[in-house]
Amino acid sequence: MVKLDSLPLEVYKRIPLSIKTYKNEYELEELPYDIQNLIESYFNKKELIYTTKVYDFTPTISEYGDFTTVTNLKALVIEYMINYLRTLVGEYPFNGSVGSNVKRLLQKKDTTIQRLFMTEELNNMIRSFGPNVDQKISVSNFNITKASNNVSVEYNLYIDLKIDDISTQISTNIIL
Repeated sequence: MVKLDSLPLEVYKRIPLSIKTYKNEYELEELPYDIQNLIESYFNKKELIYTTKVYDFTPTISEYGDFTTVTNLKALVIEYMINYLRTLVGEYPFNGSVGSNVKRLLQKKDTTIQRLFMTEELNNMIRSFGPNVDQKISVSNFNITKASNNVSVEYNLYIDLKIDDISTQISTNIIL
């Protein structure tokens, strides 16, 4: 037994006036099929319960046809660092000061100067987004390896981080 006046307003508005004025209570089988489906869909509708905290989205499509969410702060910091390292200064469309000079610094011949500038660049990176994620982030060590063939040069960058005193390692490659 369905009481039409107890249905939510968005469902009630979609029921034809002739059905609403004839009587208020119906057996579901008495109603036309499209109205039956409308009412059944209302009663079978599941309420979404959000239980996880979402910090950001990544532009990879999920199984739901939407963006993938980042629900872990450690994963968020790693994602931000990799994006920051791969973005050159001036390349970001709305803020030209966002980005790093890592690609330019990798090509330095003097490894002592390269290491000094890379340390400063990594610290700048942490200062740029560290306060936004409300995490204590520090670089404990980093290592750069170079692999070359006749066509391109690939630099592998390994960064040892501490995110809220939990050690983690990021590795990314940059091809020049």
